[in-house]
Amino acid sequence: MRISFKKIKRFRSQLGPVEQGQVVASTAVVVAMVTIFMVRVFGAYPLEWYVFVSVITVGIFGFLIVYFTLNYGRLLEEQKQELIAINTIAAAVNRSVEINYVLENALHEVKRLLDVDYAWIYHVEGNRLSLKAMRGEEGQSATIIRSGATTDDEMLGWVRAPRIEQRTKKGRKGTEWKYGDVAAWASVPMMMKDRFAGVIVVASSDREDFTQKQLDLMAAIANQIGVALENAGLFDRLRKSEERYMDLFEHSPDMYHIVNREGIIVSCNQTEADRLGYRKEELIGEPVLKLYPQSYYPDAQRLLTEIFQNNYEVSGLEEQMVTKAGELIDVSVNTSIIYGEERKPAFMRAVARDITEKKKLEAKILHAQRIDSIGNLAGGVAHDFNNILTSILGSTAIMKRKMKKTDAWYRFAEIIETAAKRGAGLTRQLLTFARKGTTQFRPVVANDIIEETLHLFERSVDKTIEVRKELAEELTIINGDDGQIQQALLNLLINARDAMPEGGVIMIKSEVLKFDELPQKPIGESRSGEFVGVSVIDTGLGMDRHTQQHIFEPFFTTKDQGKGTGLGLSVVYGVVNSHEGFITVQSDVGKGSMFSMFFPMLTDKEKLHRTAKQQKLPRGNERVLVIDDEEHVGEVIGGMLADLGYAVTTVQSGKAAIDLLKKKKRFDLVVLDMNMPTMGGRETFYKLKELHPDVRVVISTGYSNTSLDGSPLRQAVDGILQKPYQLEDLSHAVRAALEGRGE
Repeated sequence: MRISFKKIKRFRSQLGPVEQGQVVASTAVVVAMVTIFMVRVFGAYPLEWYVFVSVITVGIFGFLIVYFTLNYGRLLEEQKQELIAINTIAAAVNRSVEINYVLENALHEVKRLLDVDYAWIYHVEGNRLSLKAMRGEEGQSATIIRSGATTDDEMLGWVRAPRIEQRTKKGRKGTEWKYGDVAAWASVPMMMKDRFAGVIVVASSDREDFTQKQLDLMAAIANQIGVALENAGLFDRLRKSEERYMDLFEHSPDMYHIVNREGIIVSCNQTEADRLGYRKEELIGEPVLKLYPQSYYPDAQRLLTEIFQNNYEVSGLEEQMVTKAGELIDVSVNTSIIYGEERKPAFMRAVARDITEKKKLEAKILHAQRIDSIGNLAGGVAHDFNNILTSILGSTAIMKRKMKKTDAWYRFAEIIETAAKRGAGLTRQLLTFARKGTTQFRPVVANDIIEETLHLFERSVDKTIEVRKELAEELTIINGDDGQIQQALLNLLINARDAMPEGGVIMIKSEVLKFDELPQKPIGESRSGEFVGVSVIDTGLGMDRHTQQHIFEPFFTTKDQGKGTGLGLSVVYGVVNSHEGFITVQSDVGKGSMFSMFFPMLTDKEKLHRTAKQQKLPRGNERVLVIDDEEHVGEVIGGMLADLGYAVTTVQSGKAAIDLLKKKKRFDLVVLDMNMPTMGGRETFYKLKELHPDVRVVISTGYSNTSLDGSPLRQAVDGILQKPYQLEDLSHAVRAALEGRGE
């Protein structure tokens, strides 16, 4: 057989120093034996048979010694080379714990050690074989495995076991070879704890290049790579875990910093740097006192000393930190100690939670509770005041009915009535403020409300502010609650005044226009029809777009602490919305603001005139029982009813009324006060109904009728009168109840 030069060269390169020495020694023995034999044959000495046997024996033993020595030496050398190769691979793949770098190095060493023409290494990612590195593929027209092939592909089932493929020899029939210039290839799987992790593929243009020993060597190399991959995977998971921890630390919602015994910040998270307006480099290495206002330095230093000396840990300490811009923020601080090697405090870990918004909210809630307390007080005052006004208005009404307009005292009675009505308006505003008033819709003139509101507002305006008005000439009638509209308008005027600390001009105007004629986009639902617009325009500070987006939110205010509740504009929005209207806002920083309220215009203008006309009061002769704990109020109500022709009996308690009915006294209607001592109006009502189910009952209350909302009593009574009421209100309510037309 013809031996190729390449194989001879490879055989020569595989001989180690021991093998080469044995070859030289064996050659010397053979040459000596041949020399002895030739001398005996061609010389004058005869060749004895025992000499011949001895020479042959020595030669045979020499050859045997050389043969076994060569094989054993080659085996040792192969094992040595395998160990060197494995160590080389181990060193190469362990230089890094980055998976791609490990695979690149591994493939480079595999190709070099096996002296192959081509090499590929694939790594399992998900369920796909991803080509991570290749060597010698230039000019190669075909690959063994296409990149991206799935591990569950039935055609690639062979990748999970060692394999050698060779092209069939010329002249022999076989399957078609589909690997181009490649004459032979071998592959071994890479395993990680019995889990398939990838495959190494090597190829050669010589079909005799790969042997089982080389495949075994590749398997050993693959095992080393598998261990390296496992280590790299562990390191990668550790790195990702550290990254997650660092991300959690850096971007935690709380601020973190670590301080040494000298009070120097040795570490802080990004949240703290961002919240305080610093770069981390500007905080690390600086005294922790930098985070606090100067006034807190002594307390902070004392606390730091106590923490390190007494192993003291802080929990829930509320203090203030200062930002780079000088802003004070409220924080809740918790600390813990980091101990050194000798179990002595080495560092202090501090966690500061920003509670600025929480403190602001607490302040707003406290402020709202104060407002609620004031509202309850105002409601109580308004109730008592309504009783007084009921007596005044009722007495005045009786006096006016007994006098002629030409009487000298009639004018004074009118003055008393007008003053009492103004007082009633004030109490209604108090009840609205206390959220105990009810919305009383009726036709009102917007211009009249503007005039009355300006009369109240001008008393609180500094002389540096000029108030102007521009009112529509046509009749601006709307269906609404004049008290609530006046409150909303007053809130806008007060805001305009506060927006001009250096003085300026406030313009209030009214106009009539249609919805599609609006100059600005309305806030609220779209409407249609004609509207009465009431606008307040100032030349004050104005607002930016961000502020305008929040002005109608409850408790939102741009005023200094203690100068605003943040409820003014939310009340305005609520009032306008309850009147089925809408608001527009136009403002620019430094150019002032314009707030416009639009209310649906009342088209039936005659209704206003009909309401204003004096109507004949309905009268009657039925028996009426008046129950009110206020003596004068009961007397006045009884007097008004008596003046209307009714037979009136007045008592001052629920118990007295029940006693009357138990004595078989019969009444057609009861006017019942709700707020009475001992036996309240509610209890009295039900006892009255037990004794006399058919009796009609009209509730008389200093609070609003909303106090009965959601109660069965609301549906059971025949009418409700809210104090203070006048003779006209009383006459209509009583007549409606007796005729079955009450609420």
